[in-house]
Amino acid sequence: MSELILVFDLDDTLYPERQFALSGFAAAGRWAEAELGVAGLAEDMARLLDEGYLGELFGIALAGKLPHHTPEQLTGLIGAYRDHDPELSLFDDAAWALHHFANAKLGLITDGTHRMQERKVTALGIAARFREIVYTHALGGRQYSKPHPRSFEVVEAALGGRGDRLVYIGDNPAKDFIVPNERGWISIMVERPEFRRIHARAKVAPGGAPQHTVASLTELPALLGL
Repeated sequence: MSELILVFDLDDTLYPERQFALSGFAAAGRWAEAELGVAGLAEDMARLLDEGYLGELFGIALAGKLPHHTPEQLTGLIGAYRDHDPELSLFDDAAWALHHFANAKLGLITDGTHRMQERKVTALGIAARFREIVYTHALGGRQYSKPHPRSFEVVEAALGGRGDRLVYIGDNPAKDFIVPNERGWISIMVERPEFRRIHARAKVAPGGAPQHTVASLTELPALLGL
């Protein structure tokens, strides 16, 4: 008998990634003030994030306060961001979905530095909800980030069986849905109208359009015919 296997993305799918970013900016700002004597970096980084800057915002913000900063100082700033212990909370509909589907096979695939993503999962208290968690960078580095197929192959091997229905739920059409579409999974994008995603400006990649879009994870049972 076929089973339904639900596999989730993490950032901006199960919790608001901006929550982590602001928490990390605060930690990085404290580090910069203590180690470099530079104040106000957290506010600058939050502003840059809202202007659409992502990874490069650390260098831009630090250059604004310390034009002749060293690579080691930038590395320290980024390290303070990545290594802090955040306080995070699930979206209400994500908490509902993880409870509603508690008896189903659930998986998680997430990009990003392994220790940073692991801290997010720990802060959210959700590790036990999933039968398989794949931290893509732990597979061998950044090159295994989505849309590399390896993480999906790992989940298929761990959770799937002949005839099973595999579903991937994410938020970023630039990378989340390319491989699920290629491999015959059901792909679902969650786009909450009241919430701005970090990657809201992401372009849809060739082959990366989701098969379905929902405004809330509470729509999953009806969409999947459950």
